[in-house]
Amino acid sequence: MPDIIQNHAVANRLEQYSIDDLMHFVDGGLDTIDPVKLSNTSPYDVSLFLERLSSDDQQFILCKLSSSDASLVLAEMYSSDSAEILSEMRDHRATKILAELEPDDAADLLLNVETRDRERLLGKLSTEFAATIRNLMRYDPDTAGGVMTPYVTTLRETMTVDQAIQYIRREKNETENSDILYVIDSHRRLVGTTTVRNLIWAKSQQCIADIMERDTISICKPDESKQDVALTMTESHAQTLPVVDNQGRLLGIITHDDVIDILHELATADMQKLYGAGGNEHITDGVFSSVCRRTPWLFVNLLFSTISTTVIAKFSDQIQQCAVLAAFLNLITILSDNSASQVLSIAIRGLALGEVLPSDVKRIYVKEICKGFISGIIIGIAAGMLAILWTHNQIMGILVFASLTVNMVLAGLLGAFVPIFLKKMKLDPANSSTIILTAILEPISTFIFLRMGASLLTI
Repeated sequence: MPDIIQNHAVANRLEQYSIDDLMHFVDGGLDTIDPVKLSNTSPYDVSLFLERLSSDDQQFILCKLSSSDASLVLAEMYSSDSAEILSEMRDHRATKILAELEPDDAADLLLNVETRDRERLLGKLSTEFAATIRNLMRYDPDTAGGVMTPYVTTLRETMTVDQAIQYIRREKNETENSDILYVIDSHRRLVGTTTVRNLIWAKSQQCIADIMERDTISICKPDESKQDVALTMTESHAQTLPVVDNQGRLLGIITHDDVIDILHELATADMQKLYGAGGNEHITDGVFSSVCRRTPWLFVNLLFSTISTTVIAKFSDQIQQCAVLAAFLNLITILSDNSASQVLSIAIRGLALGEVLPSDVKRIYVKEICKGFISGIIIGIAAGMLAILWTHNQIMGILVFASLTVNMVLAGLLGAFVPIFLKKMKLDPANSSTIILTAILEPISTFIFLRMGASLLTI
């Protein structure tokens, strides 16, 4: 390979492991892993690899990486997992890795470490860095204060442009890289923003107060939830979001990559909780921890399922005399559940994005009833015709059509009602809404179909 290629950054990236390459080492041969190729490998891929190794093997692999590279890998892992790995390290190695982390990542990691180990590690860090981490640890990890970085480029409004540029050059390695520059007063209160571009275009002796924007700042408070932070940044289209206290003093900033992580985390948690899994459960979690998270909701599901079973048992005589009712009962419940789930997913998304206002609720209910009625007629006609073809019984066709129409209306209404009601009760709408919805809808749809069947069919 020519020298011009060998020395090029692209050539270095080619000398790395893919995730498939790393997976081949899970069952052995860890000592043959090339440290250079490993350091060039994506930290995310290395983190996935580590999750599949034993504790001793994890330490062995991390020893092949520098403290800086190891910190990037741990930052990609779930805080609970990286904290467990960090706890197994010698203090000297652990503190070197912590010192390479961003303060918010270090705080999240240490919050998952046992108190005794946490205090010992903090005592071995520099006084300034340890104080920064302790300050961040005061905030709930699920709030703006818990995800912000305190390393932010700030300017005084009394500075000249030339002074500001010199200051930024001195602080370039100590602050978060961003085109947005925050302007504060002598009490560290946020008074405006400017950009690097504005500094370049301005005259050297112009005052920062003359080139900054005062009224275009979207802010958040340190106790705001991560979800609200993500919504604020999405709506404002800002690159960064300043976090200020009640006196308007700048505490730190939240960057766009932090918000991407927040949105990914929220979407994942909501999807899992929707079906009764733990919001922070991972596919690689141990058997016992996963069972503990899932089983309580399965018991809830079992409890409510007995209601449907009771309804079916009540009509057991009619089902025995007309067995085809049992076949079509399955069709009715599946279509009703699917229709309700469609509405449920849209309603939860609307609530999460703040699109549903209190004044919209009644209108939403009416619309979903209308949508369910129209869908019920369309699907009901098709299903009713199939019922007639299969059974050669027009009454069965009418029964399927009528019950589907009624149940689709009910499904649309409940699909919207359940998450909105949970939100009104200050509960998480995503938290097992599907189980709650099924618990209500299934016995009612079963009763409607069997009650109509008992009335319409000659038994």
